[in-house]
Amino acid sequence: MKKILSILALVSALALSACNSATQESPEQLSIQAVYSIDSKITASSKSASEVVSKMQSVRLAGCPVDFTNAYKDYIRAWDKLVSLEKKMYGQNMKKASSDLSSYISDFNSASAVVALKKEWPAFASEIDSTTEAITKAYANCISVGARYNAVVKKDLF
Repeated sequence: MKKILSILALVSALALSACNSATQESPEQLSIQAVYSIDSKITASSKSASEVVSKMQSVRLAGCPVDFTNAYKDYIRAWDKLVSLEKKMYGQNMKKASSDLSSYISDFNSASAVVALKKEWPAFASEIDSTTEAITKAYANCISVGARYNAVVKKDLF
């Protein structure tokens, strides 16, 4: 009986040890999650694509693994495509473009934001689609790379 209790105690101790080590966050994971946290606030607080890119470029990537850093830089380059589109729209109607882009950016993850922007700017519909797709794919890649380090976007961020 003592032998069985000893074995159970040992198994329990090992299980607890495994649980504790599984919940420890690595420095890379913490760094990536910090980037996610900051990034989620950028679109919510920005009025233009150029403002988004400027803020993203100032995000500290120190402590993030190289593959995540590269993925995040690709994500910034994808947003740069929206800056180019933004300039074209400003050239046609600065005031209208400012308002429409501000709404699109603040609600970026929404399909309705894309539809609304295309409705207001039909001449740019194809470019809006390709730019949105580039940003979405680049963001998905950041999330995928982050997952390799057990980093997740907290649900309360969006």
